Amino acid sequence: MTSNSGPKARWTKDKAGAALAATTGYFFTFGLARDPAEQLTQDYPHTAASLISLAVAVLAYWIGLRVMKKLP
Repeated sequence: MTSNSGPKARWTKDKAGAALAATTGYFFTFGLARDPAEQLTQDYPHTAASLISLAVAVLAYWIGLRVMKKLP
């Protein structure tokens, strides 16, 4: 008996490009958001900066996926 147990999820150029945009957006924004987050929230500045960076990364992934689908 044979089974089709191959991987179901694949990295396409669209997803890879969008993931690169999201990763770049996260790390770029984290550095910029850390200083204002330290001034606004003295208790949890890294958490606040991470949440801001995560929101930017989700937005960058969505935009990157749209742009990459339009490329040949």
